Amino acid sequence: MNFLFEHQWIWIVFAGAVFVLGYSAFVNGKRNKTLVLTVAASLTALIGGLTLEHFIVTDRETIRQTLREISAAIRADNIEKVKSFITTDADVLRGVAERGMSQAKLTTVNFSNVEIKINDATSPVTAELSFTVFFRGKLKGSSIFGNSDFFDRYSFTVIFEKNGDKWLATDAVKYDQRFPISR
Repeated sequence: MNFLFEHQWIWIVFAGAVFVLGYSAFVNGKRNKTLVLTVAASLTALIGGLTLEHFIVTDRETIRQTLREISAAIRADNIEKVKSFITTDADVLRGVAERGMSQAKLTTVNFSNVEIKINDATSPVTAELSFTVFFRGKLKGSSIFGNSDFFDRYSFTVIFEKNGDKWLATDAVKYDQRFPISR
């Protein structure tokens, strides 16, 4: 059912289908009342559906917003804000975040290829996220390699828990073996 509130195109197609059905009834009956009702029903379906889609926030939309906020916190070099998106018992992940942010200042953090699988059967509700992160930044301190600018991408799979209305990352993280910060 959530898919109805995550995609605008569904409501546009639905309103178009209502219009086509109503217009075919108008063509068969040639009654102006049918045409007026068709236009009204199509507009109501379109406006009502788009309004519902806009105002109902699903878990997937909240998770995507969480990823945008994590990205902004990393770019702002705000470790406390980053740790606010990690569960309090995820000491390993908190350590990885602290080590990583102490080693580099990231100017670009983009999440792509995000796949979200929500599991409502767990308590608390969990979501498995698989994604690729693109990093661009500069190493802090001096580097024996001279140029300390870097750009790289890594694949991650992370389990998030729903805590109230907020999604938090857990220690259940899998990442590329070439990811430079180990547990």
